[in-house]
Amino acid sequence: MPKQEPQQPQYAPQPDPNAQYGPAPQPQNTPYEQQPVSQQYFTQPQAAPVQYVVMAESLKGVKGWLMFFVVCFVIGSLVNTAVFFRAIMNLSQPENVISLIFSPILVVLAICTVVFIAMQKRLGKWLAVIAVATAGLGSTANAIVMHASGRSGEDTPTIIGAIIAMLIMDGLVILYFFASRRVKETLVN
Repeated sequence: MPKQEPQQPQYAPQPDPNAQYGPAPQPQNTPYEQQPVSQQYFTQPQAAPVQYVVMAESLKGVKGWLMFFVVCFVIGSLVNTAVFFRAIMNLSQPENVISLIFSPILVVLAICTVVFIAMQKRLGKWLAVIAVATAGLGSTANAIVMHASGRSGEDTPTIIGAIIAMLIMDGLVILYFFASRRVKETLVN
């Protein structure tokens, strides 16, 4: 018996999927297609990866902690004004003499500090440092005079501890005015 080759299955012709759009376009022989064209003209440059920049909030301006200290200086000037007038009314007590000396200085320093910080002047930083240091010096002198006169009612180690704690707090506030980026960027004029 002769060997038969396996028969391939016959498939029905499939419809052309592009038939609904009409016959396939035939290439046209136009003169511009036959001219050589530089490929560089049509190639697009490699697109660089997109980088998004997130803008940080500006540190320029009297905001945040700087605004907090401005408000503290305003309140301090009002309190020292009241302390000054109370000290005038009763000069017989020794701590009132200290208040009479330091209160007007602190009022002037606090008001000048607020004005110069609001105007974003570099001098505002130095006035703030001087005002805080003067307030610390005045409070220390007042605590010593009150303790020496026997009016504080506290023992000596407690007074010394309170003075040291107050001076540390004053030092931290002064440090803010030297280390803060907002102060460096705002108080530049």
